[in-house]
Amino acid sequence: MKDVKRELKETYDSIAPFFSMKRQFLWHPMESFLKEVSPCSILDLGCGTGRAMIAGIRLGSRMTGFDISGGQLDMAERNLHDAGLLDGYELVRGDLEDLPFPDETFDAVLMIASLHHIPTRKGRITALSEARRVLKDRGRLQVSVWSWDQDRFRERHMSLIRGERKPDGFDGPEPGDVFVPWNEGGRKMRFYHLYGHHELEEEVKEAGLILERAYFDRRNHWVECRR
Repeated sequence: MKDVKRELKETYDSIAPFFSMKRQFLWHPMESFLKEVSPCSILDLGCGTGRAMIAGIRLGSRMTGFDISGGQLDMAERNLHDAGLLDGYELVRGDLEDLPFPDETFDAVLMIASLHHIPTRKGRITALSEARRVLKDRGRLQVSVWSWDQDRFRERHMSLIRGERKPDGFDGPEPGDVFVPWNEGGRKMRFYHLYGHHELEEEVKEAGLILERAYFDRRNHWVECRR
């Protein structure tokens, strides 16, 4: 497989300004979760350009944004300043599979549209285990990932199930591994592992988390867990 993490970092660095324009509003499950847990200390894993951080700080939470892309973090800081938020947060660059925080640091963790960028089931379970490690006792975690059941992927999924030739665009060792272009020109590609039904639930349990809720919203699988 390609050097997925390096390519992902380079892609998100280069598209940061455009990505920020497309990610200005919270999805409803994120908003509800932040309202439930705030005020508290929250780690946003794969924070991107900071939309959840802005909402969390306004709810009284102390936010730590973590991302592999320095370009995304730079844009997050700009967006936070533009929102008049000059403190109440920290920005850290790194790898989801190796978090630089002590055990039991945070009251809550977000992993919104970030876990599915990690190649291999082992890597994703490692990332979930790291999220569990840095959660305080009874701390809460919300995760969202892309689903196989999106219309644009359904036919390729069925081809794989039927045992036909590996569909164009699939380039990984596991069913569901796909490279998706950022735009129609296809010059910037992003790796995703598309999740089947119950796959995310199985991974969080294997990582030692207590599953509290699982739901689906047409494009994404969501879970909410406790340490």
